[in-house]
Amino acid sequence: MNNACPILPYYEWFRGDVIAAVPVDAKTVLSVGCAAGLTEAELVKRGIKVVGVEINHDAARIARERGLTVLEGDALKIDVNIGYEPYDCIIYADILEHLPDPVSVLQRHIKSLRDSGTVYVSVPNFRNYSVFWELFVKGHVIYRDNGILDRTHLRITTLRTVLDWFDKAGLVLTNYHYSIMGRRNRLISMCLLGLAREFLANQIGLVAKKPYRTQQFLDKRCKH
Repeated sequence: MNNACPILPYYEWFRGDVIAAVPVDAKTVLSVGCAAGLTEAELVKRGIKVVGVEINHDAARIARERGLTVLEGDALKIDVNIGYEPYDCIIYADILEHLPDPVSVLQRHIKSLRDSGTVYVSVPNFRNYSVFWELFVKGHVIYRDNGILDRTHLRITTLRTVLDWFDKAGLVLTNYHYSIMGRRNRLISMCLLGLAREFLANQIGLVAKKPYRTQQFLDKRCKH
């Protein structure tokens, strides 16, 4: 008898934004919260060594079948330095908002990232008009199984939230984008020349670099 739990749909989403953020010359990638590894499998096909961190056992099993090396367990506790060369890129695709202390996770993980390595973070955009509507117009927020108001989110995230995380972790922002879902909202954004994109976007993706001597920076901050 198979007692495996069914994999929820969001474990099998393909993330084109993640693929686009990984440098073309990357050889080793860490994906924190890799789910079933559907996106990361594309990187494996390119010859990239992908190490995933995943707490869901059944998702981790599928990710392994797709060629990932999976560290199974809590991202807050797992040692991601498993003896390979430093990672060229670390991916946090909609995972940091589920953790109680995102900054400490970033600070610990980037010790295993090479200097000038890339970090990609995507988070839900709580400045979306739908959150404003529920909170200030309806006066009642209804949590859901996914999306911006996912009931498992522990952090309210905006562009400035992640920029603050980057600053504390010693990372330097290089690029960011807003993702707008739905044809109507994309059309509205175009008509407004992108001026309202921050309030129409469901998600924010940010790319950062680890500068040289980041560890000295973090050690200095810890002393103060």
